[in-house]
Amino acid sequence: MTAGAMQAGQRNSNAPTLILVAGLAVTWLALPSEDAESLFRTAAIGVGIALLLSTAMEALQGVRALIRTDNLMLWVLYGLTLLEFLFPQPDVNGIVSVEAATRGATVVLLGFFGMSVGRHLISKQASSTAPIDLKPIYLFGLFIFAFVVGYLHIFLAVNFNPIDMIEQMSRPRFSQSWGRGKYGNLYSLLYELGLLIYLLPPIAGLMLAHAERFSLAQKAIVGIVLALTFYYAFASGTRNVLGTYVISMFGAYALTKPDLKLSQLLKVGVPIAGLLLFASTLMLEFRSAGGVTAVASEARHYDTLYIDHNLVNISNLTNVFPDAVPYLGLEIPYQAIIKPIPRALWAGKPEGLSTSIEAALGINDGVTTLACTFVGEAYMAGGFLGVLIAGLAFGAAAGWWNRTGRKVDSSFSQVLYASGFLAAAMAMRSMITMVPFMLPTLALWLMGKYWLPKS
Repeated sequence: MTAGAMQAGQRNSNAPTLILVAGLAVTWLALPSEDAESLFRTAAIGVGIALLLSTAMEALQGVRALIRTDNLMLWVLYGLTLLEFLFPQPDVNGIVSVEAATRGATVVLLGFFGMSVGRHLISKQASSTAPIDLKPIYLFGLFIFAFVVGYLHIFLAVNFNPIDMIEQMSRPRFSQSWGRGKYGNLYSLLYELGLLIYLLPPIAGLMLAHAERFSLAQKAIVGIVLALTFYYAFASGTRNVLGTYVISMFGAYALTKPDLKLSQLLKVGVPIAGLLLFASTLMLEFRSAGGVTAVASEARHYDTLYIDHNLVNISNLTNVFPDAVPYLGLEIPYQAIIKPIPRALWAGKPEGLSTSIEAALGINDGVTTLACTFVGEAYMAGGFLGVLIAGLAFGAAAGWWNRTGRKVDSSFSQVLYASGFLAAAMAMRSMITMVPFMLPTLALWLMGKYWLPKS
């Protein structure tokens, strides 16, 4: 490549970020001061347009330029904080002041800015891991291993009764017999292996991209297991899990499908996004009605799109920190690091934050849980500076992980890369809970390094 071509490529890679940063700045300047709902809607429209233009610029460079960790994280953060405000949210004005809404929107914009800039802090050179081109028998074996070990705690809880398993999956969340419990025991160690379930969609996506290499029986088994896995996520009402399953499977498919055109990607991706949005509304009804079996007989609880009102929670947290409660500092990253350690191994593990999100916002019923995304948690840790640092760190981490996806000659690297979408998406929802979702990718990396044969 000539020096001129390299400079042109650099300019092209920076253009989407310049568009996004400019859009964030314009949005911040345009924020109204009439009421919280109109302010949030303005932020949703402004950031949405900036993200669309930035993504369209990325698309000009090809399909692989779109399917990147940083793009995923930016869109997930948008979905968690701003998307719902494109739709009417009439109750917002009564629960958050204009002043708090202004601070909350500014904090979120700062999070977007940090990630968009932070992704350029890491070299884009591909990682130096040895390529592994998985033979079909090894890939299918990896899928079966993840299925058996991942579902083992469920099979044991229902005495290997598939009918009972499906029936319990249809119940309200946290009522299944295979729950880990609050304090954990030796069974919780087996429960943690259930995280291997998250490897099933990306492995299946790669197999789907090369379907001609697998027998009819293998494809039937994968189809049945995948249907079970998607139903499990759907019936649980856990929208971020279902979304991650879809994204990781679709990402692995698109990354490894030979000669995939952008038009083909859009023909499949746009309907999938629409179905996912529709499914997320149904899943919220499941949670409110008490499971899949109860929703048919219940009246609708939500007449508009509702995604946890994370931006409302972030805004109200700015009323609390640091005036009423001092910033939590390193307590939040510390909790994130120790999160996956079972109490069976560490009986004295600290129980949560000294001041939880619920306690800070005056919710002390012991039942209600609130979310505020990594942006809100970073603000609790260190205010505006904490949000900027966290945004830059996540952007840099995304840029670093993108290097794995650049090993286009390695089918294993593509599966490994797509499996990391899980942790990336979950990190946007919460820094505190993101580390356990890194474990499936770590397990897959260890299998590739020490077990799977090198090509």
